[in-house]
Amino acid sequence: MITENDPMLPRKVDLEKNPSGTELKIAQHRELEKHGRYVAIPGNKTRTRIFVRNGEDAEKKIAAYLERINNRPQKWN
Repeated sequence: MITENDPMLPRKVDLEKNPSGTELKIAQHRELEKHGRYVAIPGNKTRTRIFVRNGEDAEKKIAAYLERINNRPQKWN
């Protein structure tokens, strides 16, 4: 249904064939993956991966992610 040369944003998905728009979501995600890659967080037992765009430093993104996770406020008692 979705072709490679077709722009995705103005595109309408047939709601009877695809009620949740899954095919459009998959196509948008594939388009995103063309511009970067997923990198695993070292030492993380839950196998968390973060998205790093092409040209960005993966080590900086991992450090920023770990900083954000370790310094978040506690939301429960």
